[in-house]
Amino acid sequence: MPILDSDVSYALVKEVVALHRKSDNLDAIVSLASTCRVLREACLPILFSEVHWPHANKHDEESGLHFFPSTLWPYFKRFQLAWPDDWPDANPPKWGDRYYIGGDYHPRHIDKLVTALPNMPSLHSFYLSCPFYPPSSILNALIQCPSLRDLCINDTPLYVSMIPKVPATFHLERISLVPVAEAVRVGEGPYDPRYSEVTYYHREYRKKYKNDTLARYAATAFLFKVGKTASLRYVQVSADLCALEALAGHEWPNLDTLVLTGHAPRGTTELLDVIAQMPKLTELRLLFAKTKTDPGFRVLLDHLPTVKNNYPSVLSQLKHLAMSNACNFDGVFHYTTALERLAISAIIDQPRVPIALSRSDIDKVLEDMAVGCRNVPSRLSRLRIMIEDKVNPDLCRAIAAHCPNLEALEIELCGYHDGKSIHAWGEFADAFSQLTAIRDLRICIQFPEYDEMDKFEPWRAARKECASFLASRIPTLDKIGFEYRKRTGTHRFEDSWLEFNIERKGAALELFELGPSWYPFPEVWHSVPFTASTGL
Repeated sequence: MPILDSDVSYALVKEVVALHRKSDNLDAIVSLASTCRVLREACLPILFSEVHWPHANKHDEESGLHFFPSTLWPYFKRFQLAWPDDWPDANPPKWGDRYYIGGDYHPRHIDKLVTALPNMPSLHSFYLSCPFYPPSSILNALIQCPSLRDLCINDTPLYVSMIPKVPATFHLERISLVPVAEAVRVGEGPYDPRYSEVTYYHREYRKKYKNDTLARYAATAFLFKVGKTASLRYVQVSADLCALEALAGHEWPNLDTLVLTGHAPRGTTELLDVIAQMPKLTELRLLFAKTKTDPGFRVLLDHLPTVKNNYPSVLSQLKHLAMSNACNFDGVFHYTTALERLAISAIIDQPRVPIALSRSDIDKVLEDMAVGCRNVPSRLSRLRIMIEDKVNPDLCRAIAAHCPNLEALEIELCGYHDGKSIHAWGEFADAFSQLTAIRDLRICIQFPEYDEMDKFEPWRAARKECASFLASRIPTLDKIGFEYRKRTGTHRFEDSWLEFNIERKGAALELFELGPSWYPFPEVWHSVPFTASTGL
């Protein structure tokens, strides 16, 4: 029997992988792996490049929770330790023990993971989410993985004593530290469905460890001892865990992306003093959740140097900037002269609904941009804004005038409602005529009140008709989307987008409806398709 050539098997698997990435479906690869031994071996690195553990339905009485066989460990690149948060609250606890009433939950079979970790030579990324204090043995095993570059600790209580002495050969490039129960809502769009369940907020460990002051010391130790500022290129950390003083107290020679979440930081250290310690920083995301009593985080206190003699001009190194409505950014855009991407979102703690910027707030942003671009032409190519007021052609015209090089524009109405529009579609097309490079447009134009459950779906037909009209008037468009109010329950709605790809064939054009997508927090630039893993 002839043996399948390895080059041929590689080409087959590569072609199937390309299809898999488009459809997000593993069935085709599983079927291919079942055909013969050669193809099976070629498929294994793809099938098991990203795995998670534990699996609730894979266990037996003799050995307990099943773990992956050792033959698969070399294929793991991304590993998720996502322990179900309902197991400790069960009576009796599932796959763990409480040695006394009210005591901490101690998981079983963690030793299986600890044994396997040092034997995962390709491990690049590790995600940790546990409803208990992680045993120190896990971190001891992780630092024995020299290939590990990305560590994310999410919704997990931390303690300082779990951090061992980190070897010199261990270098992370990315680290993310998300505290227990940091659940946010961005706009009124889709969000992780677990945040809509009352049980999420009533879990014992979340009530116990939320706002844990000791977690601050542990997070700082993780960031500076495990992360090592000299090697980190990406840092995501909550301001509830790490103060600006701590960030400004270290040099970050290779950091290019800083993502700050949580709530607006307090203290005497200015953000400029932090950026001044990061000479390669090009992307900054200030994704703070707004609170009623907080006056807002002043990104720029004034136009003078700080106490540490750092000038507002350090903002000119930023190319990508994202901020929330919890920020006061007066004067900031006088100095962000190299900005290529800007996002301004409305964020609040779940389960509340945020209030976005007003039209006057957006006008102030555009005015500040005009000041910054007096001597340097605008480089802004991507703009995302959430607004509380209805969009009109005047706003679109103002954006086009101040940002003439836009390639992607998204204007989202925070709390969209259908209604009769007083503006003709042609007025919007005329407003965007200055954007000669625009390819991707999402806009919250008002449409007549249609129920999305109507049999003939007039809400969808009206938007498709408008998409065809704007595509014919704006010849550079490749994709266009319109906002609508999506029903998610009897009395619950959320903002969503109906999008179309535009295919042009000479003077004719054809629209192809796209599937729903969202921005998983803290992503702000590129939306991703809904998948079964998101639960959306």
